[in-house]
Amino acid sequence: MTAPSTKGAANPKGVVDILLHRKLVTEAKLQPAVEEAHRTERPIQQVIVDKKLLDKTVVLKALSEEWRIKAVNLTDIEVDLDVVKVIPEATARRHKAAPFAKEENVLFVAMVDPRDFFAVEDIQLRTGFEVQPYLALPGDIDTLLDTAYGVTTKAADVAEVSVEDIIKGVAASGGGDASGDELTIGGVEEELSDVADVSADAPEVEKLVNAIILGALQQKASDIHIEPFEKRLVLRYRVDGSLREAPFGLPYPFRNALIAKIKIMTNQMDITEHRKPQDGRIQVTAKGNPIEFRVNVVPTVFGESCVMRVLDRTSIQVDMNKMGFLPDTLEKLKHILQRPYGLILVCGPTGSGKSTTLYAALNSINTPDTKILTAENPVEYQLGGIIQVNINQEIGFDFATALRAFLRQDPDVVMVGEIRDKETAQIAMEAAMTGHLVFSTIHTNDAPSAVARLHEMGVPSFLVASAIEAVLAQRLVRRVCKDCRELIKPTPEMIKVFEDNKVDISKATFYKGKGCSTCNLQGYKGRAAVHELLIINNDIRALTLTEVAAGPIRNMALKYGMRTLFVDGLIKVAMGVTTLEEVYTVATQGE
Repeated sequence: MTAPSTKGAANPKGVVDILLHRKLVTEAKLQPAVEEAHRTERPIQQVIVDKKLLDKTVVLKALSEEWRIKAVNLTDIEVDLDVVKVIPEATARRHKAAPFAKEENVLFVAMVDPRDFFAVEDIQLRTGFEVQPYLALPGDIDTLLDTAYGVTTKAADVAEVSVEDIIKGVAASGGGDASGDELTIGGVEEELSDVADVSADAPEVEKLVNAIILGALQQKASDIHIEPFEKRLVLRYRVDGSLREAPFGLPYPFRNALIAKIKIMTNQMDITEHRKPQDGRIQVTAKGNPIEFRVNVVPTVFGESCVMRVLDRTSIQVDMNKMGFLPDTLEKLKHILQRPYGLILVCGPTGSGKSTTLYAALNSINTPDTKILTAENPVEYQLGGIIQVNINQEIGFDFATALRAFLRQDPDVVMVGEIRDKETAQIAMEAAMTGHLVFSTIHTNDAPSAVARLHEMGVPSFLVASAIEAVLAQRLVRRVCKDCRELIKPTPEMIKVFEDNKVDISKATFYKGKGCSTCNLQGYKGRAAVHELLIINNDIRALTLTEVAAGPIRNMALKYGMRTLFVDGLIKVAMGVTTLEEVYTVATQGE
């Protein structure tokens, strides 16, 4: 008796041997089922159940005991379809696997062959969950996937998904009616719902780039990552600060053409250059709103890796009252912004919202009688009434050069994108001491460290002490999803953390996201800022003349009421904005 070979299914010969060895069915009765399985390329166990040779529970019990793995009858349990969608559809169908339950970091997955180590590993890498495999019938898995994703063709089973499948997948993943989503790239306007119907003579690469961009806009991603590896091309989106693999894969043979097309769209990059990093920008119009992509390409051992930063001008929040400041912090900051001169710094790592905070601060003092100039690299968002200048390092137009030119433009307020060297720092401080209000950013972990960082650059102590008015440190944490949040009771360990940091939780409301379709089962949707505002008073100025370390400055600032990043985060946890776990990702109790 010859058993059929079915890709992705459990070893059919093993199934036949098990059933015959246990004398559950005779060879004569089994022969027609084996022949049908071979002819139709269906798993033998499913054919046996469909032909009613054996009951489903009998087959599952026999295989489960023989393979020493748990089995699940998917028709006997109620499955949350949002849990099923934790695995991208193409991956689920390729491995013939469907999640049916989730507990904390464990994903329970029904599989045709739960012994397939590589399939389990792939699912774990794609989802970030620890996978607990269960045996299930192929038909039940297909039915569950069809219920969750809709009936699809067998094209989704193959390892390399076609361009048309990707485009259709993007259109389907938007949810609801996508007919209103318009995209204009390079002067060509297309309806999102009609992207799959682009004429056949249009280049597939162009359609693929459009699909990638549309997918990013639908998921409200801040970055697009296109990454080549040895045998696969990975697409990931950064959503709410976390990287997620896209719900559709990219065809590996398109890796070079895809990057070349993106380079052409920027009108700035050299498509023949593959040895050094390149930068560029792409302009897109979606639903009538201008959106830009800041593109960076770097060479890797397996090809060029591309990251596209999404700059949506309509999404930037330039209202200080909506920036997530606690009331007392906001009041202090607004008071600082009314000063006629001095240097105000915003610090934090890349992606912590420093530029957005600076834009909001500038917008709050942007009046017809105030001249504001900014030097940025590059200008990310355009603000009305403010003169914004792009830095161009290639022609020697750097921050220091821009600052010198600005001082001859009769400004009231100046913003420098970043202080990264002694020359820029010194000019900015001299401007702050000669009647100008100067804003800038600096890369440090917390507010007191900004003072120490300036000393390390070689700026004289008297200049640092005289010029700085305030330093604002900022981080972003994920918000608890409002659609699936549920009240939780604080544990004794949580209570101790709040008590140790003297945060009142008598009226606190603690929430945790359960995970739903709105937040893609993450439990978080959107982001909020936590802040640390260091106001330089006379005592701290005197200290900075003799002390350059961050520790003593922090200790004195705490005596004058500075709230650390960690404590600010704790207060927002008590307000139900975020979770303690999120606060620990951006700050420690010592900060």
